[in-house]
Amino acid sequence: MKSFSSIQRAFVAGASMLVLGTFTLAAQTVDDVVAKINDAVGGVAKQKAVKSQITDIEIIQGGGAMKLPAKVYQKRPMMMYFELSFQGMQMKNAFDGKGGWQINPFQGQNKPAVMNEEEIKDAEEQADIDGEFIDSKEKGFKIELMGKEDLDGAMAYKLKVTNKHGDVKYRFFDAESYLPIKTVSKRKTREGGETESETYFSDFKKFGGLTVACSAETKIKGQTVSQMVIKNVEFDKAIDDKMFAPPADMAKPAEKK
Repeated sequence: MKSFSSIQRAFVAGASMLVLGTFTLAAQTVDDVVAKINDAVGGVAKQKAVKSQITDIEIIQGGGAMKLPAKVYQKRPMMMYFELSFQGMQMKNAFDGKGGWQINPFQGQNKPAVMNEEEIKDAEEQADIDGEFIDSKEKGFKIELMGKEDLDGAMAYKLKVTNKHGDVKYRFFDAESYLPIKTVSKRKTREGGETESETYFSDFKKFGGLTVACSAETKIKGQTVSQMVIKNVEFDKAIDDKMFAPPADMAKPAEKK
């Protein structure tokens, strides 16, 4: 069973990108575009007012052969808990704002273990309820407007997003509706290389007055590797901080497989 970190990243990207607006590129700066994205979601104030978020999702793999139920809990300021069930086993990972832990029986890891550096980077991204378009500079994001591109007959604005670790994403929004079309993610590997994936967004719905992309299909080299479907989103439900805290039987880094 493969790691689901890329699927979680797709979730985070889909849940935070949303949309209306009509401006010409000539009249816009990157700040204009970012402001319109945030206004379309419901406004910066409304997004920041959300204290917690619980998202029910279904991960589809193998052309529909496997449908895996999963749940993501997010809570301010920077906490995240993810669980996925399959054939009686549960994968879990969590981040409490400082460190993270995980259990992955699909890779023979049945006891909680400390996340490594790469996994912490993913967890930090997943724990950010607002995403990179709110308080971008404070979070270390650099956002650039790269112009327009034709994507299968539809003109799209292209934004380049670089995080504090140097990882790059290109985000494409429909030039008329400002709905996100796709995200191209480039991530550095430990070996000094780079991996690239594409995630396509569709099926937009409103939850609690905020718009969410409820379908995200991830491809690598043109081949679909997974699809994520959001079933429901709940805001401001009570979540105990203990959910994110490291378990008492946490394995030390040296013991992790």
